[in-house]
Amino acid sequence: MESLPVELVRLVYGYCDSESIKALRLQSRVLGAIGLEYLVNEHVNVLSWKMSKLHAISKHEQLKNSITSVTLNFTEVDEYTARHASIFQHYLEEPAERNDRLALSWAKYYEADKRRKVSTTFDSRPELVLESFRNLPNFTDLEVTFTKCPFNIDVLQQVFNGLPSCRKMDREQAAKNLALIASALKETNLSSLTIDRFPLEILRLPDERRRWFDCVSTSFSRLSSLHLTVDPSALRLPAQRFKAIKGLGSILRCATNITSLSLTFHTYGMPKHKFIIWFDTLLEGFTFEKLSDLKLEGISCDEDDLRDFILRHASTLERLRLGGRGLAKAFEGGLGGIHLCRGTFRGLFAGLRNKLPKLERVHLEGDFECVGVERSANEAYSFHRITDDNWEAMEDEWRLRRAAASSGRTTRDCLDFERYLLQGGKYPGSATGSPAVVAPAQ
Repeated sequence: MESLPVELVRLVYGYCDSESIKALRLQSRVLGAIGLEYLVNEHVNVLSWKMSKLHAISKHEQLKNSITSVTLNFTEVDEYTARHASIFQHYLEEPAERNDRLALSWAKYYEADKRRKVSTTFDSRPELVLESFRNLPNFTDLEVTFTKCPFNIDVLQQVFNGLPSCRKMDREQAAKNLALIASALKETNLSSLTIDRFPLEILRLPDERRRWFDCVSTSFSRLSSLHLTVDPSALRLPAQRFKAIKGLGSILRCATNITSLSLTFHTYGMPKHKFIIWFDTLLEGFTFEKLSDLKLEGISCDEDDLRDFILRHASTLERLRLGGRGLAKAFEGGLGGIHLCRGTFRGLFAGLRNKLPKLERVHLEGDFECVGVERSANEAYSFHRITDDNWEAMEDEWRLRRAAASSGRTTRDCLDFERYLLQGGKYPGSATGSPAVVAPAQ
């Protein structure tokens, strides 16, 4: 094989899995040298207690140039919930087969979790984190997650995908870890940042707000994509929520150059709850001058306030997503929709129609409802998704419809509403119909 042209050897490496690559590199010095770059993918998944892995790559003169994207996984398993859920998920299997499968899977989990517990915590080694970020010259995309299964164990992955309550978070430790990451961002040239489950109470204290603002004021200005999933479940009092929202707004306003913004609220423990938000309070009239993609999920807001926020970006907005899956279980329809505490969806969509000249796509998902006391029309919808967050068609759309139906909800797609916003026509909702409108020429 050493006599083959380098191009053919690279082609062979391209079809090998990680174990095959390692075995092939051991055959000779030539094959080892060619296969070195295949040891590490462009995207690296790093568990919080294995930060030394990323640090080792960042110190390697050749491998460090390969890394462009990193996922830091801080997820913990709620063992009690996960064990019970795993039993129910495999309930229909033969008892002997089920017991063997679960016993083997949980034995793997306990072995991996034992290693985690004896490892040092992420925030106890700030120098290692800072140096790792600093030494990756092509590092542009960071995802921080508290929701993805941290173990390569099929049973646990199935549970995590189907039951959000299996996720556990030490909120105090999460705050320390995120503070270190915020400091480390200054060492990078990130263009994309995703944080899945940000504890909002971090930003209710003045000292923490100042620390975060000092850390991200420069790094956020370089971002082109910012996706935040916020967990406000620890905020009980209105005053706490107000202070935290003001802090969140000050951070968001640092991201002056983003083209893609996703702002999601997931209230753990109350999956159907929508977080009340006023965009005027959050952003104080700020406009993202380059925003082309916008997603909002899991909020309760005012019709006029939401419409004004969207229309501030009319000159650049191309794709709009309202709602999402939220914290729905696998057998439920989406729970991350939008509620209007004042106004109607008919008024909202009529106010947006023909006023977004660059708008190309609209997607609605989850439970949409007018919940204000003074509402003039009792509008309530449940939408199933037809595309993913990257606007790719969903192959399992029929599964989602069936899941929603099994939970007692009748769902629909959003194509009529998308057509209404883009082309005009009769309002497709349950409110009184509106006269046909022709969209202006583009």
